[in-house]
Amino acid sequence: MTEVAAPDGPGRLVAELDAAGALPAAFGPAFLAAAREWFVPERFWYRPDEAVADVALSRDDAPERWLAAVYADRPLVTQFDAGATVWPELGHRPTSSASAPSVVAGMLRALGPRPGESVLEVGTGTGWNAALLAEVVGETGEVTTVEIDPEVAAGARARLRAAGYDRVEVVEGDAASAIAGARRFDRITVTAGVHIGRFPYSWVRSAVPGGVIVAPMRADLATGPLVRFVVGADGTARGNAIADLGVSFMDLRSPREVPAELDPSERDDAAAESSWTELAPWVPLLADDHRWPIAVALPGCRYEVRERTADRPGEAWLVDPLSGSWAAVVPADGRYAVRQHGPRRLWDAAEAAYRWWTDRGRPPLPAWEWTVAPDRQRVTLPPTT
Repeated sequence: MTEVAAPDGPGRLVAELDAAGALPAAFGPAFLAAAREWFVPERFWYRPDEAVADVALSRDDAPERWLAAVYADRPLVTQFDAGATVWPELGHRPTSSASAPSVVAGMLRALGPRPGESVLEVGTGTGWNAALLAEVVGETGEVTTVEIDPEVAAGARARLRAAGYDRVEVVEGDAASAIAGARRFDRITVTAGVHIGRFPYSWVRSAVPGGVIVAPMRADLATGPLVRFVVGADGTARGNAIADLGVSFMDLRSPREVPAELDPSERDDAAAESSWTELAPWVPLLADDHRWPIAVALPGCRYEVRERTADRPGEAWLVDPLSGSWAAVVPADGRYAVRQHGPRRLWDAAEAAYRWWTDRGRPPLPAWEWTVAPDRQRVTLPPTT
């Protein structure tokens, strides 16, 4: 390698991940060989503590602090707003980052790459994950990584070359609609959130029979889970969520949706229908397992919850930007007052989905089954025995 890592950085990171049970032994050598600092830009944004907002950090201004952040188990934002925000200003939406090392290790564990295999990565980012994959598959394997952002792709390509990973192929393009040529891969890993019902079938077509695809799935109501698919000989990918590995990735760059605005004044619309419920809205909306059946039942729906505290009564909003439907739920007289407007009765549908899920024994996320076929995509719960 042409780069030289900090003397204790990679070793300390591996030791910490190993102590936390987050790093399989098979991947330890890769984390030691491909130093994270080689792939992190000189400037980035990060949260030194969960309680604070993102802060800008430059290697030139604070080299020791920069290095400590690089080897901490935290994500590092390397781009806001598709590059429109210039460092050190804070942007509105992160559009590229270096994932937390524990998340990277968890996705590698789920993907299970082996020496000699061919791997496709969707979303190059800094290039660190591609370097780790190259270490795992070895000289006889192949790694191709696709990045839609030209600036991000160029930066990752330069860092990979500087670190000696010339055999990693960096492709600039939209992997959601087209992948490099007609090649097929043993493993495909996706580092951007994929909406349910919009999984690009080109990825399934690019996997060999028996190949594995790992992708973070999401809905407008819920982020995660990370799903491990296996591609069958019939061209259908089937999978389940990985237990104990919650992830939250930025959406695929294309297409990217504009968040819906929630206008509290609409709750007083005279045309809204009024009703009552005994179900506190924060019960189904604030836990991932609880919210997932609602996310499946109401694709495209968004939500906002303000829990009840000593200072406020609490309220919940559901909105469907496509139809303009909305629902508001607030505490009142020991119950919860519901106001709904538009062609869809969102709270009625959400409560029905939640009660259907509870009637089935509240199965966790890994119990759901995911299917991506040429003509359909489904997320279902198999019948209980």
